[in-house]
Amino acid sequence: MSACFIPYPFLAEKKLSLDFILSGFLLGILFFLSQMLCFLSLRRGDASLMTPIMGTKPIFVAFFVVLFNLVPNEIAISTWVAVGLSALSIGLIGWPSKGSVFSIQGLLLAVAGAAGFGLLDSLVPYFTHNSDPFFLLFIVFGSVGLISIIIIPWTEGSFLPYRKGTDIWMWLSALPMGGQAICMSMAIGFYQVPTEANIFYAGRGFWSVILVVIFGGWLGLKEGHSSASLFLRRMIGALLLLIGVWLTSF
Repeated sequence: MSACFIPYPFLAEKKLSLDFILSGFLLGILFFLSQMLCFLSLRRGDASLMTPIMGTKPIFVAFFVVLFNLVPNEIAISTWVAVGLSALSIGLIGWPSKGSVFSIQGLLLAVAGAAGFGLLDSLVPYFTHNSDPFFLLFIVFGSVGLISIIIIPWTEGSFLPYRKGTDIWMWLSALPMGGQAICMSMAIGFYQVPTEANIFYAGRGFWSVILVVIFGGWLGLKEGHSSASLFLRRMIGALLLLIGVWLTSF
Protein backbone atom coordinates (compact mmCIF):
# COMPACT_ATOMS: atom_id res chain seq x y z
CA MET A 1 0.00 0.00 0.00
CA SER A 2 2.79 2.41 0.89
CA ALA A 3 4.50 1.77 -2.46
CA CYS A 4 1.46 3.20 -4.28
CA PHE A 5 2.41 6.65 -2.96
CA ILE A 6 5.97 6.66 -4.35
CA PRO A 7 5.04 8.96 -7.31
CA TYR A 8 3.55 11.61 -5.01
CA PRO A 9 6.74 13.66 -4.36
CA PHE A 10 7.13 14.16 -8.12
CA LEU A 11 3.67 15.78 -8.21
CA ALA A 12 4.30 18.16 -5.30
CA GLU A 13 4.31 21.90 -5.99
CA LYS A 14 6.11 23.00 -2.82
CA LYS A 15 9.58 22.19 -1.56
CA LEU A 16 9.97 19.58 1.16
CA SER A 17 10.48 21.11 4.61
CA LEU A 18 11.08 19.85 8.13
CA ASP A 19 7.49 20.73 9.07
CA PHE A 20 6.17 18.46 6.28
CA ILE A 21 8.34 15.60 7.49
CA LEU A 22 7.47 16.01 11.18
CA SER A 23 3.70 16.37 10.75
CA GLY A 24 3.56 13.56 8.17
CA PHE A 25 5.62 11.23 10.36
CA LEU A 26 3.41 11.88 13.41
CA LEU A 27 0.28 11.17 11.35
CA GLY A 28 1.96 8.02 10.03
CA ILE A 29 2.60 6.82 13.59
CA LEU A 30 -1.05 7.48 14.44
CA PHE A 31 -2.10 5.44 11.38
CA PHE A 32 0.21 2.56 12.34
CA LEU A 33 -0.92 2.50 15.99
CA SER A 34 -4.59 2.57 14.98
CA GLN A 35 -4.00 -0.30 12.55
CA MET A 36 -2.23 -2.26 15.29
CA LEU A 37 -5.17 -1.72 17.66
CA CYS A 38 -7.48 -3.01 14.93
CA PHE A 39 -5.52 -6.25 14.52
CA LEU A 40 -5.16 -6.74 18.28
CA SER A 41 -8.92 -6.39 18.71
CA LEU A 42 -9.48 -9.06 16.04
CA ARG A 43 -7.09 -11.42 17.84
CA ARG A 44 -8.97 -11.02 21.11
CA GLY A 45 -12.55 -11.21 19.91
CA ASP A 46 -15.00 -12.30 17.25
CA ALA A 47 -14.54 -10.45 13.94
CA SER A 48 -18.32 -10.20 13.54
CA LEU A 49 -18.36 -7.95 16.61
CA MET A 50 -15.05 -6.11 16.32
CA THR A 51 -15.34 -5.18 12.63
CA PRO A 52 -18.66 -3.28 12.98
CA ILE A 53 -17.20 -1.35 15.93
CA MET A 54 -14.29 -0.30 13.74
CA GLY A 55 -16.92 0.91 11.29
CA THR A 56 -18.05 3.60 13.75
CA LYS A 57 -15.10 5.71 12.57
CA PRO A 58 -17.37 8.32 10.88
CA ILE A 59 -18.75 9.26 14.30
CA PHE A 60 -15.27 9.88 15.68
CA VAL A 61 -14.29 11.84 12.55
CA ALA A 62 -17.28 14.16 12.95
CA PHE A 63 -16.59 14.53 16.68
CA PHE A 64 -12.91 15.48 16.25
CA VAL A 65 -13.63 17.80 13.32
CA VAL A 66 -16.08 19.76 15.46
CA LEU A 67 -13.99 19.54 18.65
CA PHE A 68 -10.86 20.96 17.02
CA ASN A 69 -12.65 23.10 14.40
CA LEU A 70 -10.63 21.50 11.61
CA VAL A 71 -12.71 22.31 8.52
CA PRO A 72 -13.69 25.77 7.21
CA ASN A 73 -17.42 24.95 7.04
CA GLU A 74 -19.69 23.58 9.73
CA ILE A 75 -20.89 20.00 9.40
CA ALA A 76 -24.45 20.02 8.05
CA ILE A 77 -27.35 18.54 10.02
CA SER A 78 -27.92 16.06 7.19
CA THR A 79 -24.34 14.83 7.59
CA TRP A 80 -24.85 14.30 11.33
CA VAL A 81 -27.99 12.30 10.55
CA ALA A 82 -25.97 10.30 8.00
CA VAL A 83 -23.31 9.61 10.64
CA GLY A 84 -25.97 8.23 12.98
CA LEU A 85 -27.49 6.09 10.22
CA SER A 86 -24.03 4.83 9.33
CA ALA A 87 -23.39 3.65 12.89
CA LEU A 88 -26.85 2.04 13.15
CA SER A 89 -26.49 0.25 9.83
CA ILE A 90 -23.04 -1.08 10.73
CA GLY A 91 -24.52 -2.52 13.92
CA LEU A 92 -27.33 -4.21 11.98
CA ILE A 93 -24.99 -5.64 9.36
CA GLY A 94 -22.36 -6.92 11.74
CA TRP A 95 -24.34 -7.85 14.84
CA PRO A 96 -22.62 -10.94 16.31
CA SER A 97 -24.27 -14.29 15.79
CA LYS A 98 -25.05 -16.78 18.56
CA GLY A 99 -21.97 -18.30 20.10
CA SER A 100 -19.71 -15.35 19.27
CA VAL A 101 -16.84 -14.77 21.66
CA PHE A 102 -17.34 -11.56 23.63
CA SER A 103 -14.15 -9.89 24.81
CA ILE A 104 -14.23 -6.64 26.75
CA GLN A 105 -10.53 -6.15 26.01
CA GLY A 106 -11.13 -6.68 22.30
CA LEU A 107 -14.10 -4.33 22.44
CA LEU A 108 -12.02 -1.55 24.03
CA LEU A 109 -9.20 -2.10 21.52
CA ALA A 110 -11.67 -1.84 18.63
CA VAL A 111 -13.14 1.41 20.00
CA ALA A 112 -9.63 2.83 20.51
CA GLY A 113 -8.67 1.84 16.97
CA ALA A 114 -11.78 3.47 15.51
CA ALA A 115 -11.08 6.63 17.51
CA GLY A 116 -7.46 6.65 16.32
CA PHE A 117 -8.46 6.37 12.66
CA GLY A 118 -11.14 9.00 13.23
CA LEU A 119 -8.57 11.40 14.69
CA LEU A 120 -6.22 10.69 11.77
CA ASP A 121 -8.86 11.41 9.12
CA SER A 122 -9.92 14.59 10.88
CA LEU A 123 -6.33 15.91 11.08
CA VAL A 124 -5.21 15.05 7.54
CA PRO A 125 -7.19 17.86 5.78
CA TYR A 126 -5.83 20.46 8.20
CA PHE A 127 -2.19 19.47 7.65
CA THR A 128 -2.47 18.95 3.89
CA HIS A 129 -3.82 22.47 3.44
CA ASN A 130 -1.05 23.91 5.58
CA SER A 131 1.67 22.13 3.59
CA ASP A 132 1.74 20.25 0.28
CA PRO A 133 -0.86 17.43 0.06
CA PHE A 134 1.34 15.22 -2.12
CA PHE A 135 4.37 15.45 0.14
CA LEU A 136 2.36 15.03 3.33
CA LEU A 137 0.44 11.95 2.15
CA PHE A 138 3.66 10.41 0.84
CA ILE A 139 5.31 10.82 4.25
CA VAL A 140 2.24 9.54 6.12
CA PHE A 141 2.00 6.28 4.16
CA GLY A 142 5.75 6.02 3.74
CA SER A 143 6.11 6.13 7.54
CA VAL A 144 3.60 3.30 7.89
CA GLY A 145 5.57 1.18 5.41
CA LEU A 146 8.88 1.99 7.11
CA ILE A 147 7.62 1.09 10.59
CA SER A 148 6.07 -2.12 9.23
CA ILE A 149 9.47 -3.16 7.83
CA ILE A 150 11.24 -2.32 11.09
CA ILE A 151 9.00 -4.60 13.17
CA ILE A 152 9.44 -7.64 10.87
CA PRO A 153 12.06 -9.24 13.20
CA TRP A 154 9.41 -9.33 15.96
CA THR A 155 6.70 -11.04 13.89
CA GLU A 156 5.53 -14.56 14.70
CA GLY A 157 6.80 -17.41 12.56
CA SER A 158 9.08 -17.13 9.55
CA PHE A 159 8.45 -14.10 7.34
CA LEU A 160 10.67 -14.65 4.29
CA PRO A 161 9.71 -18.12 2.94
CA TYR A 162 7.20 -18.05 0.07
CA ARG A 163 3.85 -19.64 0.94
CA LYS A 164 2.30 -21.11 -2.20
CA GLY A 165 -1.42 -20.43 -2.50
CA THR A 166 -1.34 -17.72 0.16
CA ASP A 167 1.23 -15.07 -0.73
CA ILE A 168 -0.11 -14.60 -4.25
CA TRP A 169 -3.51 -13.61 -2.89
CA MET A 170 -1.87 -11.36 -0.32
CA TRP A 171 0.02 -9.45 -3.01
CA LEU A 172 -3.03 -9.28 -5.27
CA SER A 173 -5.14 -7.92 -2.41
CA ALA A 174 -2.56 -5.17 -1.86
CA LEU A 175 -3.45 -3.64 -5.24
CA PRO A 176 -7.10 -2.76 -4.51
CA MET A 177 -6.10 -1.76 -0.97
CA GLY A 178 -3.55 0.64 -2.41
CA GLY A 179 -6.13 2.07 -4.81
CA GLN A 180 -8.57 2.46 -1.94
CA ALA A 181 -5.94 4.28 0.13
CA ILE A 182 -5.19 6.67 -2.74
CA CYS A 183 -8.88 7.47 -3.35
CA MET A 184 -9.68 7.97 0.34
CA SER A 185 -6.58 10.05 1.04
CA MET A 186 -7.27 12.31 -1.95
CA ALA A 187 -10.92 12.80 -0.97
CA ILE A 188 -9.96 13.65 2.61
CA GLY A 189 -6.65 15.42 2.05
CA PHE A 190 -7.42 17.42 -1.10
CA TYR A 191 -11.11 18.24 -0.73
CA GLN A 192 -11.52 18.51 3.07
CA VAL A 193 -14.54 16.22 3.39
CA PRO A 194 -13.37 13.71 6.03
CA THR A 195 -16.82 13.01 7.51
CA GLU A 196 -18.60 12.64 4.18
CA ALA A 197 -15.80 10.48 2.74
CA ASN A 198 -15.98 8.12 5.70
CA ILE A 199 -19.75 7.78 5.36
CA PHE A 200 -19.27 6.80 1.71
CA TYR A 201 -16.53 4.40 2.78
CA ALA A 202 -18.92 2.79 5.27
CA GLY A 203 -21.07 1.92 2.26
CA ARG A 204 -18.84 -1.12 1.76
CA GLY A 205 -21.21 -2.84 4.18
CA PHE A 206 -23.91 -2.75 1.50
CA TRP A 207 -21.68 -4.37 -1.07
CA SER A 208 -20.49 -7.01 1.39
CA VAL A 209 -24.09 -8.16 1.91
CA ILE A 210 -24.78 -8.27 -1.84
CA LEU A 211 -21.56 -10.12 -2.64
CA VAL A 212 -22.11 -12.69 0.10
CA VAL A 213 -25.61 -13.42 -1.21
CA ILE A 214 -24.31 -13.86 -4.77
CA PHE A 215 -20.90 -15.47 -4.24
CA GLY A 216 -20.98 -16.69 -0.62
CA GLY A 217 -21.71 -20.32 -1.46
CA TRP A 218 -19.16 -20.41 -4.29
CA LEU A 219 -16.45 -19.00 -2.01
CA GLY A 220 -17.29 -21.44 0.76
CA LEU A 221 -18.52 -18.77 3.17
CA LYS A 222 -20.93 -19.96 5.85
CA GLU A 223 -22.79 -16.65 5.68
CA GLY A 224 -24.05 -17.63 2.25
CA HIS A 225 -26.30 -20.21 3.95
CA SER A 226 -27.51 -17.97 6.77
CA SER A 227 -31.16 -17.55 7.69
CA ALA A 228 -33.52 -15.26 5.83
CA SER A 229 -34.01 -13.14 8.96
CA LEU A 230 -30.25 -12.52 9.17
CA PHE A 231 -30.08 -11.39 5.55
CA LEU A 232 -33.16 -9.20 6.06
CA ARG A 233 -31.55 -7.46 9.03
CA ARG A 234 -28.34 -6.94 7.11
CA MET A 235 -30.19 -5.68 4.04
CA ILE A 236 -32.03 -3.12 6.20
CA GLY A 237 -28.67 -2.00 7.52
CA ALA A 238 -27.32 -1.76 3.97
CA LEU A 239 -30.26 0.38 2.87
CA LEU A 240 -29.71 2.71 5.84
CA LEU A 241 -26.13 3.09 4.64
CA LEU A 242 -27.33 4.11 1.19
CA ILE A 243 -29.65 6.69 2.75
CA GLY A 244 -26.74 8.04 4.76
CA VAL A 245 -24.60 8.33 1.64
CA TRP A 246 -27.42 10.14 -0.15
CA LEU A 247 -27.81 12.59 2.73
CA THR A 248 -24.16 13.65 2.46
CA SER A 249 -24.96 15.25 -0.90
CA PHE A 250 -26.85 17.95 0.99
